[in-house]
Amino acid sequence: MLSSSIRSASSVIRTTAIRGFATKAEVSHKPPIDIHGLSARYANATYVAASKQNVLDTVEKELLEIAKTASTSEPFRQFLENPTMSREVKTKMVGEMLKGKTCDVTLNLMSTLAGNARMKEINNITDGFVSLMKARRGEVEATITSAEPLTKAQADAVAAAMK
Repeated sequence: MLSSSIRSASSVIRTTAIRGFATKAEVSHKPPIDIHGLSARYANATYVAASKQNVLDTVEKELLEIAKTASTSEPFRQFLENPTMSREVKTKMVGEMLKGKTCDVTLNLMSTLAGNARMKEINNITDGFVSLMKARRGEVEATITSAEPLTKAQADAVAAAMK
C-alpha cells in the first residue's frame, strides 16, 4: 500500500513537470485596449496583422501619411470619397498607387477598404490605430487646467511628473 502511494505521487510529480515545460508561451498580438465601431474593426485587424509581421511602427507612419494626404490633397480626398467609381477600379488604383511604397499590411488594408467601399473611413481607422499604438507605448493624453499661470518651477514639476 505504501509503495502504490509512492508510485502514484511519483507519477503526479513527473506529469506536472512535463506539463510545465511542454509548450512555449505564444506572443500576444491582441490589441492593448478595446475600441469599438466600424472603423475600430479595421484598426484592430490591422494592428493584429502588423504585430504578427512586426511592422507596427511602419504601419502607423504610413497610415498617418495617408490620412495627412487625404486631408491636404483635394484630388486624393475626392478619389477616396467618390461613390461612382467601381470597387474593382478603386482596388486596382490603390494597388498601383501604393505597391512598393508601403508595407504589405498597409497595402492590404487600403485594398480591403477599396473593395468594401470604405475608403472614406481612413481618417477614423487611422485615429483608432494611433490610439492602439499609444496604448501599446503606455502613452496617456492629459490636459492640465490651472486658474493661474504656472510658474517655471511648477511647469517643470508637472513635466517631470508626466514622464
